Amino acid sequence: MCPTRLSPDRSDHCMSDRSTKTKVASSVLPSVKPPSPRFSVPEVIHRNPLETVSRVHAEFVGFTKDYYVAEFDPRAGIVAVSEGKILLTAQYRFLIKGIAWEIPGGRVDDGETPAEAVQRECLEETGVFCADLKPLVSYRPGLDNVENLTTIFYSENVEERHPFTPDPGEVLAVAWLPLDDCVSLVLEHHITDCLTVSAVLAYRCLVARR
Repeated sequence: MCPTRLSPDRSDHCMSDRSTKTKVASSVLPSVKPPSPRFSVPEVIHRNPLETVSRVHAEFVGFTKDYYVAEFDPRAGIVAVSEGKILLTAQYRFLIKGIAWEIPGGRVDDGETPAEAVQRECLEETGVFCADLKPLVSYRPGLDNVENLTTIFYSENVEERHPFTPDPGEVLAVAWLPLDDCVSLVLEHHITDCLTVSAVLAYRCLVARR
């Protein structure tokens, strides 16, 4: 068990880069002074092959709070575009007990950049190679209790390197759908995973700005 050593504006390196102060991304937002809590050293309370859960005690002015943070490896996704159509993959997902249509993506392995990881994942899963990757959007699914930094790219320069082969443990099928159909599937709640929802809507906004 880790000791509860308090230090101002500090968190252990095992908590990734959460100690970095958030920068205001847009001048349209009002300036708000952040508090300066004191954090304990993270105490790992659970670990499995996919995640680490840590507890951090924080002392604010006037109150205290315990944060329980589930930390996963970073991941990346790709919006692969060909003639206005988006590449989707069909995979079985346990929580819905059924098939989900998602953009290609996966974990960023040690030594990889997010761009390298998503190029590899897309090629392995679908046989499609994506060149000229451009950043689309990045997000964290939870800013208090889930660390899973996700970076999404888009590519409008794609090439089929080899025919798609179904994998019962990974991708069962692929489909190229028009962008508007993908947006409809999101708005009609047929696509519900945060990676694909974020990617489709962000790419739709990007296209609308052109």
